[in-house]
Amino acid sequence: MARVWFVRRRGGQWIAPGGTPAFELPFAEIVFPLDIGTHRAISDERPVPAPEEPLAEPAALQRVFIEIDDHDLDGQTFTGYRPGVYDSPYSPAEAARRLTAVRRPARSAA
Repeated sequence: MARVWFVRRRGGQWIAPGGTPAFELPFAEIVFPLDIGTHRAISDERPVPAPEEPLAEPAALQRVFIEIDDHDLDGQTFTGYRPGVYDSPYSPAEAARRLTAVRRPARSAA
């Protein structure tokens, strides 16, 4: 399952309040709704889980990171993609709206 993280900048890192992904879905279900092209791979930034931070509403966060592993990719369907972190051009609020149409969130804000 690909992990979708909603993050905000803190101390030079992109932290994920609550410490867990906002969504965990098959990559095939999120690649088009979140507009994740191969050119959206990022190599110098990763989500940092912050379980000590309270969950935040998507509108209070700044970016959407998608983390994928080898097993998330189908070599025939997703050619050009590699395991790693990608970002979405959408805000966390818009990404949540798009993904909620696909599935329910893995967690909810407190």
